[in-house]
Amino acid sequence: MTMHSGDAVECSDAPTRPALPPVAQRLSQRRSRGVYVQPASQSDIAALHAMLREQLETKLAPVETACRIQSISPNSIWAVCNSQGLVGGIAFLPLNALGVYGLINGRLDLENPPDAAIAVRSERPAILYAWAMVSRPAGLFGLAEVLRQLETQRFRHVDIWANAVTPQGQRMALKLGLERFSHRDGDFYKFPRELF
Repeated sequence: MTMHSGDAVECSDAPTRPALPPVAQRLSQRRSRGVYVQPASQSDIAALHAMLREQLETKLAPVETACRIQSISPNSIWAVCNSQGLVGGIAFLPLNALGVYGLINGRLDLENPPDAAIAVRSERPAILYAWAMVSRPAGLFGLAEVLRQLETQRFRHVDIWANAVTPQGQRMALKLGLERFSHRDGDFYKFPRELF
């Protein structure tokens, strides 16, 4: 969210935001020097895939699938960089209503999502599903910058869901104060929009 200077207006009946956990507050407020984000290129996607393979033992979607998603729905995959190069990234599946239905019923193939489940570039997604995230320590605060970049007309107010598949991911979800909810296929987490 971009802050603009101007006159402050006080409203006694204005809704108050719930306090964010400390880690989420730091992500929301800090802009790390030297870290920037950009839509991932094909070479970035291949490098992020290699980083994920080093950290995860689960089966991953092929690089070609990730590139296909990025071409159908640009700005779905983001690279986090600093002066040393790529330090992390996050990939979203911009799901339409059919994709959400498949996700919550356990029928969506996350290794090879069908084109019919993905919102095309001219379509506002029903949700953004955090498909994969990887970061070296230097890139962690790049996540907040990616979330700020998603405040475009197409993605604004679109809920972001995640599924933490590793113990580290579950700990991070709890530290961030993500809202946990259950469906028959397992637990999901929802990013608080106050993060950005």
